[in-house]
Amino acid sequence: MRHLIRIVALCCGVHAIVSAQAPGTASELADDQLGGALWRIAVATHTRIGFESIEFVQLSRLQNVPEFPISSRDEALQTAVDANPRYEWRAIGDFVVVRPKKAWNDSADPFNRPVRNLRVENATPTGVLSGLRDFIYTNRFAVVSRAQGTPVSFEVQSGTVVDVLNRLTESAATVLWTASYRPNPQPGQRYPGWDLQMRLLDPTLTHGLTESCPHLPCRAPLRER
Repeated sequence: MRHLIRIVALCCGVHAIVSAQAPGTASELADDQLGGALWRIAVATHTRIGFESIEFVQLSRLQNVPEFPISSRDEALQTAVDANPRYEWRAIGDFVVVRPKKAWNDSADPFNRPVRNLRVENATPTGVLSGLRDFIYTNRFAVVSRAQGTPVSFEVQSGTVVDVLNRLTESAATVLWTASYRPNPQPGQRYPGWDLQMRLLDPTLTHGLTESCPHLPCRAPLRER
């Protein structure tokens, strides 16, 4: 396991790439649908939302996401989650977070990893995502320098990776984060060589994306533009 972590820390890459919808398994397409509905809800109700997905989701442009009926925030959220009963939503302060039902109390879930006294100053959102990526693999957080992006600053005195993603989303003026960790991807899944994905979305486009793989050579997933 330690050997795996070392390889990941060296080979991971950040790919701020806008991608089109890709074919997928029934589970992946269901997560795409839920992710798209959450994006629509976030924009329409002015609610920041976090989505920990079981699968790697494909979201790039809001205009490519089907419309979703929204009468009220809570009703729309419940309708979206009822269509994919593997998930549960909870309000956390000003945020709504949607996660797999078992993830909330799973100490092995990397997004539940404790974070204390984390301070980010004048870093780009993709740099922070890269720092979180490394934290998940090595338990050490350091912002990765990125030339592009509006700087963000925030702190988390005590919380988890979910709390950091919430604060990053707020500080970056984005509306939705998505994150997925699948340590044992299967050949039939999208990008089976990759195991971690985190993304920020603003009201119209993907704002930042990091994806990583545990094995060399670490090649970026092939995407349709």
